[in-house]
Amino acid sequence: MLHHLAACVSVYISYLFLVYTPNVSFVMDVHHIKTTVILEQDIKSIASLPYSATKSGETSPLPVWKERIHTFSWQWHIVVMATGTCSSLIHNFPYHNESLVLKAVALSLFLFDLVLFFLLCAWAVTRCTMFPKDRMLMFTDPATSLFIGFFTNGIATLINAALSVNRDWGTGSTGFLYALWGLWWLDCILSCLVAFGLVYVMIGQRYNDLAQVRPTWMVPVITLITMSASGGLFTRSLLPHSPTLALLSVSISITMLAIGLSFTMMLTTAFLLRLYLHGPLDATMVLSTFTTLTPLGQGGFSMLINGQDVSTLFAQTALSDPARQLGGQIVYSVCICGAYVLWSMGLAWVAVAAFSICKQAKELPRFKISHWCIVVPNGVFASLSLQLATALNSSFFRAFGAVWACIVFVLWTGTFVRSIIGLWDGSIFAPPNPATTAAASLEAGASTSLDELEKNSKLDLPEQIEVFILPEGLTSEKGTDRESIAETLCVRSAETEHEMGS
Repeated sequence: MLHHLAACVSVYISYLFLVYTPNVSFVMDVHHIKTTVILEQDIKSIASLPYSATKSGETSPLPVWKERIHTFSWQWHIVVMATGTCSSLIHNFPYHNESLVLKAVALSLFLFDLVLFFLLCAWAVTRCTMFPKDRMLMFTDPATSLFIGFFTNGIATLINAALSVNRDWGTGSTGFLYALWGLWWLDCILSCLVAFGLVYVMIGQRYNDLAQVRPTWMVPVITLITMSASGGLFTRSLLPHSPTLALLSVSISITMLAIGLSFTMMLTTAFLLRLYLHGPLDATMVLSTFTTLTPLGQGGFSMLINGQDVSTLFAQTALSDPARQLGGQIVYSVCICGAYVLWSMGLAWVAVAAFSICKQAKELPRFKISHWCIVVPNGVFASLSLQLATALNSSFFRAFGAVWACIVFVLWTGTFVRSIIGLWDGSIFAPPNPATTAAASLEAGASTSLDELEKNSKLDLPEQIEVFILPEGLTSEKGTDRESIAETLCVRSAETEHEMGS
């Protein structure tokens, strides 16, 4: 009982401190148990500051050009992915495909995409050089490292486009083909490191709330599916030169496809359950709902490409064995069925994403780099539709894919123009201020623990403390609020003391 009384007295002293010191946080120590109450408006004021002004010991922001260099994140590579996807759609457009104009536009987009990729790489190197402390953070921070997959996927789109350019505009050089194949192997290794490494990082975060599930968790495993599709394209290019290397490529591709799709199905199920229980994502992240479409569209495309490659390989290497030829045709038929299932699932997720965005339409944030996430998923879905048209010789899928490809190109054009405007006025350079995440969670009425707060903000807080953030409208100037805080903390301290005593 005396211990409980001492705990309550300590809380009351802290309560008096809160009464006469409005709009501040306070810390109490009850038998080595520290509790901090931080007002929501304080976090919001911190979140509104530039990133450089929130770091400990810094009182003046960085120069504008340094701040913009510091804003680099892997998320920018989604522009490379989107541009490469549009180039591929134009190259494979089902109507007037032999038109020199279409091929020239596709080639121009590829060259622009290549320049953009090297500019982003230079930006990343500059940030690492100017801000050495950010080097490891770019690879280990769960909030930003997820998007490393955009980097490897961007390389894959460039390799695929270069393969098409070598066939359509180049000499069809075998040496260049093998050089691209070597780059594909290097990208495969990077993709595996990204996929399994980031899955390990995410497992270490120990998320305990289903509401925290995000479709962006699929980004690391999407890299495996993308590389499997790229491997299928290499298989058909290598087949006339070396059936053995072609067989090796298709085997690796199918393995990566199986791993990527298995993770995709599990994460898609978890995200669907999250939508059922907690509703659509908030307005700041609702556009990322389209991300679920990416592995489905890319997976179906890869399934069709690799299935056709297996059928062709079996037909060429087993000319005197009708059973093996039939086996190849059966594999291709199964792949067509699987691709159609993925296409159907993608159509359903298009509807879910559209409904979610419509519900949050009035609260959508200003334009930022994350708006590009609606281009890539729809682009790969259009690619799957066009590939189904080829596999089934279907006029419906041919028309559907052409219309969807046009929609994607319109989306890309609009997003690109808006990005140019954002680059000009600087609005697209959203500062990498993790405190904004804390403010967003406060708006949802969530309580932020110390681990989350230390990761999501730059506040200098003592170690081993419990953090309570008061919801909006709750100020230290309201007597009822202060009494409620003191009573709650008193009860919690007493319960903790009881547990320690037992």
